[in-house]
Amino acid sequence: MKNLMKNKLGSLFLIFVMYIFAVSIGAVVYFASASLLNNPIWQMLLADIAGTFVIWGLGLLFRNASTYDPYWSIIPPVMLLGWTLVLKIQLTFPIALLFLGILVWAVRLTYNWVINWKDLEYQDWRYSMIKKNNPKIWFLSNLFGINLMPTIIVFIQMIGAYKFLVASPSFNILILLGFVMTLGAALIQFIADKQMLAFRMEHNEKKSCINEGLWKYSRHPNYFGEVLVWWGVWMMYFGASGKIDFMVISPILMTALFLFISIPMMEKKIIQSRPEYLEYKRHVSVLVPFFVKRESIETKNQTD
Repeated sequence: MKNLMKNKLGSLFLIFVMYIFAVSIGAVVYFASASLLNNPIWQMLLADIAGTFVIWGLGLLFRNASTYDPYWSIIPPVMLLGWTLVLKIQLTFPIALLFLGILVWAVRLTYNWVINWKDLEYQDWRYSMIKKNNPKIWFLSNLFGINLMPTIIVFIQMIGAYKFLVASPSFNILILLGFVMTLGAALIQFIADKQMLAFRMEHNEKKSCINEGLWKYSRHPNYFGEVLVWWGVWMMYFGASGKIDFMVISPILMTALFLFISIPMMEKKIIQSRPEYLEYKRHVSVLVPFFVKRESIETKNQTD
């Protein structure tokens, strides 16, 4: 087992088995709760939480909270497929667009995780920092902060997708716009990650701040792409419902997660080791790509 954990392919195999097990447990919970709840949204929420507990528990077993990282992108299309099959949703053109948009995003994000992930002995620095700062409550911060909170936030995004499925809407310009937003968001993430990887290779992993390509107009274009995906999904829901209701809270919540948690944590780490990042920060938009406040900026580092 230890040899597998030290080997990337072996570790990926273990992750694959973990997720098959987690999805299977989730499916059992979904159907087992049908008689009690008789509500596909609440049933899927319980299934989602059950799957999260499985991954969290296995993460404790392997002493690595990063076992949860691919959950963010793997589970949404699984949920979408599950609802479609169980409810016998007819595959219309608008529903096909929803599937395609989420699937492209999921495949790209999961692929990027595979490329950058090392093995089961590697844990995200943020998780290690949380554990180091508060070791006594690591059990709880790992469960609620690293695992359950993202699960709930992503699930809230998927409620709009569920309502889109059951509404089986006719095609309209807003649905097309939402689809284009999801594809564009995935493309932005792909380009941003590719530019960052090329920058790191060019600088031989030396600490320096990227100020080229998309990174010249946004400090976190990859995060912008992630947020834009969920605004695109909401736009498709808006096109189906024709009204702005409480579901608008879903992309707002996702935006807040990045603006007030992910980005501040990332930038705090960057500034500690590269104070020159402060200059870059003064002139470049935090999330939404925008023109720089000054044309010439000497930069030397950023690693996202």
